[in-house]
Amino acid sequence: MLTKWVLDAGISKKITFHCFRHTFATLQLSMGTDIYTVSKMLGHKDLNTTQIYAKIIDETKRTAANRIKLEM
Repeated sequence: MLTKWVLDAGISKKITFHCFRHTFATLQLSMGTDIYTVSKMLGHKDLNTTQIYAKIIDETKRTAANRIKLEM
């Protein structure tokens, strides 16, 4: 099923189920879904496992904020 979705989307890169889950979790968190809900959606037993994705989002926010140069 995943292979069909990837082909239908015109993606030529090899996408694994793990890549799909990683992208799903990252997008959910970046769109504001709370980490507890994302954790349950992924079937994680430990919230610390889901925290990996939250750290990616934090780093993305930090990088975006650092693009603005303020003269003080």
